[in-house]
Amino acid sequence: MRGEPSRTVTCYVCGSKFTVHQKLVVTRRETVVRPDPDACPFCDTPLKTIPPLDEGIAKGLVLTTAEFPEEKKEYGTAEDYLEEFTLTEQDVDALVELTQGLDYAEWARDNAERLKRRKNPSVQAVSRFLPKLQAQVEGGVLPARLRQAAEHVKEEYRARRKRHLAIFERRKQQQ
Repeated sequence: MRGEPSRTVTCYVCGSKFTVHQKLVVTRRETVVRPDPDACPFCDTPLKTIPPLDEGIAKGLVLTTAEFPEEKKEYGTAEDYLEEFTLTEQDVDALVELTQGLDYAEWARDNAERLKRRKNPSVQAVSRFLPKLQAQVEGGVLPARLRQAAEHVKEEYRARRKRHLAIFERRKQQQ
């Protein structure tokens, strides 16, 4: 079996570069590929990768924030969603900005086109939910909830950054 090659990673907290290898862990039931190390060796920040932020992720955030049932079941709260798809305060701001640029009329047209090609219960449910979603945006409820969630996550990120940078400084002094 051939695993993924090693890769160089830059820590999103302390900025240190380190190599991550793929380690095969064999148990009685399964073989799992895990990153090694699974945290930055300089500041202990957990290793985490995210996909590029795009319109699809922004739509997911809006649906999760508006408590669309499928998204709520999959991701939980808007805060949970933000934590899953961002690493830094800048990522949070960029994702929230993407949500502000969403064109709901275009979203509805795109869904209608997709449904003409093939029936999809998930797309149908989103299409039925879009008017409610747009009303929440126009009424200011959704943007306010998004700002609140973003601020909460950014506070968490600031605290995490402070904690891990303290570890980084301690380790640097010990050398």
